Amino acid sequence: MSEIQKYDEAVQVIKTAILQSQYDAARSVNEKQLMLYYGIGKFISLNSRKGFWGQGAIDAISERLGKELPGLKGFSARNLRNMRTFYEEWTILEQTSGTNEQISISNLADASANITTAITIPNWQTHLPISDGLCVSYH
Repeated sequence: MSEIQKYDEAVQVIKTAILQSQYDAARSVNEKQLMLYYGIGKFISLNSRKGFWGQGAIDAISERLGKELPGLKGFSARNLRNMRTFYEEWTILEQTSGTNEQISISNLADASANITTAITIPNWQTHLPISDGLCVSYH
């Protein structure tokens, strides 16, 4: 095997490792982000739908988040409502046995962590819930 072929092989091995690592990192970030959105959706759903919060609470929370975390994106009132819908559409994924009506801030992280590695991206990606008459599909 010539020296150039050895380098070509080395480049391919390293390139494959880099690309696989980048893919794994992106997948992990997406998984954590979905877990966060699901947990926030649960928190909002249990507190807003059961009457613990008054009307306008989601708007007020979104506004406060924007003030306390300047530059924060993705947590508008509309997106918070979408997170609530995401949770409500996917409650079959809920793995907790607790029946608390109100979820506290202290266990928000626990609530989001309940959807863990048992849910794989290929498993749910092609079965997204239908919302507003639209179905999003990833292939």
